[in-house]
Amino acid sequence: MSLKDDMKLDILDLDAAALTQADLYYTIGQQWAEAVAERDHLKDQLTAVKASADEEIRKNPKKFNAEDMKITEAWVAAKISLHPEVVDISNKLIEAQLNVNMLAVGKEALDHRLKALSILTELYKGNYFIASSRTHSPHELAIESSHEKQREIIEQHPRMLKRINKNGNT
Repeated sequence: MSLKDDMKLDILDLDAAALTQADLYYTIGQQWAEAVAERDHLKDQLTAVKASADEEIRKNPKKFNAEDMKITEAWVAAKISLHPEVVDISNKLIEAQLNVNMLAVGKEALDHRLKALSILTELYKGNYFIASSRTHSPHELAIESSHEKQREIIEQHPRMLKRINKNGNT
């Protein structure tokens, strides 16, 4: 199953979702930690490759088409960034950072899943899902009940009672 499928909650299966929550979080957390370690390793590797390329370029500038050119720091930096090994490690680092970011999103989604699971559990405990299966929605029942209470309060208000007595309606 994919993480997207694992993230889905079914109100008829809240117990299973609660039981799998910790395992899912651990799995994603572990994958995230491994991805961070891989990314950090690639950063270190990129630093080493850049240093090696810098040394190679400074020792043999003719190999990098600098026969009649003055060698400047900007020229060396440009040649380092174009060095094939540097480009390769940089691309791998970008992919590793994407993986870290996606797993961080997965961890955050699991936090949201936990909150949703908690809310659904509270709704279930309050018989929300039973009430919503009746012919009228809970929202409609609440509105109807509210209107009835408002009518009762208005009819019992002293000003309304005076008005009813004035008109002779009792």
